[in-house]
Amino acid sequence: MISGQNNAISDNCELLRAGFARPRHAVARGITVVLALFALVAGFGVTAGHALQSDWVGDPAIGEARLVSAVVATGDLDTLPLGLEFTLAPGWKVYWRTPGEAGLPPGLILDDAGTAGIQASFSWPMPTRFDVFGFDNFGYENSVILPVQLSGFSGGDPVVISAALDALVCSDICVPMQGQLTLAIPAGDAAPTQHAQAIAQYAAMVPRDANADGISASGPDLQIAMAAITQDDKGRQGLVLRFAGPVPDIRDIFVEGVDGVAFKAPRPFNDGPLNDGLFMQAVPEGGAIPAGTELTVTIDAPPQAGSFEVAATRLDRTGSQLVTPLVGIVLIALLGGLVLNLMPCVLPVLALKLSAVIDAAGVGRRQMRLRFMSGAAGIICSFMLLAGGLAAVRIAGGTVGWGIQFQNPVFLVVMMVFIGLFALSLLDRVHIPVPAFAQRIGGGGGYLQDFFTGMLATILATPCSAPFVGTAVAAALSGGMLAHFIIFAAMGAGLAAPWLLVAAFPAAVALLPRPGRWMNWMKRVLALLLFGTVLWLVTVLAAVLAPSTGQQDQDGSGLAWQMWSPAALEDARAAGIPVFVDVTADWCITCKANKALVLDRDPVASVLSEAAAKGDIMLLQADWTRPDKDIAAFLASHGRYGIPFNIIYSDEVPNGLVLSELLQTSSVMAALETAGISSK
Repeated sequence: MISGQNNAISDNCELLRAGFARPRHAVARGITVVLALFALVAGFGVTAGHALQSDWVGDPAIGEARLVSAVVATGDLDTLPLGLEFTLAPGWKVYWRTPGEAGLPPGLILDDAGTAGIQASFSWPMPTRFDVFGFDNFGYENSVILPVQLSGFSGGDPVVISAALDALVCSDICVPMQGQLTLAIPAGDAAPTQHAQAIAQYAAMVPRDANADGISASGPDLQIAMAAITQDDKGRQGLVLRFAGPVPDIRDIFVEGVDGVAFKAPRPFNDGPLNDGLFMQAVPEGGAIPAGTELTVTIDAPPQAGSFEVAATRLDRTGSQLVTPLVGIVLIALLGGLVLNLMPCVLPVLALKLSAVIDAAGVGRRQMRLRFMSGAAGIICSFMLLAGGLAAVRIAGGTVGWGIQFQNPVFLVVMMVFIGLFALSLLDRVHIPVPAFAQRIGGGGGYLQDFFTGMLATILATPCSAPFVGTAVAAALSGGMLAHFIIFAAMGAGLAAPWLLVAAFPAAVALLPRPGRWMNWMKRVLALLLFGTVLWLVTVLAAVLAPSTGQQDQDGSGLAWQMWSPAALEDARAAGIPVFVDVTADWCITCKANKALVLDRDPVASVLSEAAAKGDIMLLQADWTRPDKDIAAFLASHGRYGIPFNIIYSDEVPNGLVLSELLQTSSVMAALETAGISSK
């Protein structure tokens, strides 16, 4: 991860160099506010103090540099706002913290002639990309002030900064810029100097830290949906970025984090149907960029500018959710929808299917075929409505995912009412009239009711995930809009396959016994299944509405699950502790099945429990029952948009080992062994 770091000045000399010491942008933002206030005071007619700066060093014909202060004295400040100012002759440039394909960032060698114990850090305004003899370099021309934050001194005491400048300025040739910079700031009132406004202006140009909320003050309209190392159509390695929603109007993107590798300017990524991303070619070619590499992606999209911390996945040109040809993704989506018919959600869906079969018993083949085709149409249309809703949320910059509608209390209440009414109708306790216009549309044969039954089946199936579903959903939610809708339509066709099968072979219904009392008993059984679904929705609603305790309860297996957070995961990995992350939710039926059939049973439960007790593994559980942007961002960083999601981190698998959506004891035990967690 590329972030700011502070360098302490002690009796020994220390190097404060761009590229080795990078500031935390939060500090820069705080300094921006302080300096803006200074500038505001000066702007209202309060006379600024005298200029406080070091002497210039360098060659006026090429470029010069000096230290400047935004305040005339230390006052009671705990951080002093300074600036490293460069003025450059036309055609000459100084480098950014990451210089690009060639160059050297400016640095300060702080010596012991200055005040002992102080700490300092640079902030870096947005750079410009320069093309020098075909090489891409990043830096500044004409003039720039690099904001410097100084801390670690005693309040009210004078401060002396003594440092040797070490910089490189380039035109057609490169020339070192070196010299001693000394700046003494006395004690006294911290009034602004004439440099305060200029330092504030450059501090405002420092890109903000960005996260899942985006970086716009007016809304989350700039978010990275996927970052992956892949190849373009000519086999050149690079980084591809996809955004949540349309590609914004981007002026440039700067990528950092791989030693010895720079990235070219962004260009459209056109590879198959999923062609709405941006590709930055890595140079030199052949440089190794392992999966999971932590990258800093700085995006210049006026009026926005932000830096994202991303863990890049590796996606090959074949077999990945990123660049698999559309035909392959459609087949995966079709299989995913078909497998959904076999998942734990099958009980309420099965009730609807059997109800449709029972109602169709005794009717003619043509009418039977049309009724089941109506049900299949309802399933596919509901998938298209779901795709449209998710597309709208993507464009608006919101969080998208499979099954997240179950995080909405209003949706849950509406579902309970509809399913309850449907169950009562099976018991002939409630008659749901169909309006005359709807009867005319449905042809009077119950087709409209079959259509809405199919739609309800889709909604009941969405709390489940299954093999192929995660891949299909990830491809849909990270790809272009055309592929987005095609993939969801294919999943709908897969779920509708049983309806289509009966429509194709209506004679199969003739195998059922003749209509009679058994149908009434069967309807009662199906109604009980649906009432059970209503009770389950009540428990989900209670979990969604329950206040968060901020604690993670142990489950009945005795596994010591701790609450997941980005900080908890980062701290554990920094300490070298293996981590098992389980992303679950009360509305996720597949998650419940994984827990009951695998995680809470031996041998998996005993291995995890013993390893956790010995401190050999940390068990982190992320509860996505309610909306949580950190969890959504964590899933998206791994190219996932639905749950269950289980991943293991260790020194053996530092980038994480992702498990299948549907866990098996053998696969989990094998994954633990791969991660170095012994079953002995």
